[in-house]
Amino acid sequence: MKALFLADFYQMMTNFKFYGVFVLISAVITVWSGIGGVSGIGMFFPIYAVLMCSVIGMSVMQLDEQSRWNIYVQALPCSRRDQVSSKYAVTLVSAGAVWLLFLLIYTGLALAGYMDWSMVLALGGLLLFIGLLAPAVSLPPLFRWGSAKGRLIYLVLVVVMASGLGAVFSALGTVDSAVDLPAPVVAALLVLILIALFVGSWALSVRWYEKREL
Repeated sequence: MKALFLADFYQMMTNFKFYGVFVLISAVITVWSGIGGVSGIGMFFPIYAVLMCSVIGMSVMQLDEQSRWNIYVQALPCSRRDQVSSKYAVTLVSAGAVWLLFLLIYTGLALAGYMDWSMVLALGGLLLFIGLLAPAVSLPPLFRWGSAKGRLIYLVLVVVMASGLGAVFSALGTVDSAVDLPAPVVAALLVLILIALFVGSWALSVRWYEKREL
């Protein structure tokens, strides 16, 4: 498992350097917009950055299939469970690092008086929600049918998530007024649900990949 993770991690660092550049640019824009009070721009870039980095595991698996590494690795003393776990671990590392970066930025803005702490918690929960939802939905079909269909499902997911962000914010406000819970608490509940979904996604991927004929 450790060797597979390191191989995927090195591949991520080699082939997806542009993602890191985009994340840094997004971080600068987020700080600038937070200080200047341009909230719309400050939310778009963190959301897009987290969403983009949350599917790096899927991109690494696509490269594996192109080089036929997913076939060769079957000769190594590692189980398919380990292979699936490695992709999920890379996903958590990439998406988690971006989420932590923006959470620190929001915390700094709050300490400087440019943002409310309730907004820090709400946005932190929303970014984690997005970072877990995309791979949780995208990875199982990829392990079951391969990268071609996995990419198609991911594109559909991006469209659905982009069009549904407004509904998420609306739901937060509706639940807030209906059950008298602050938005950060509702966001935290959604994150707990997504963590359970992510774990279930991993279990489903393991089951499907163990039965897949390569």
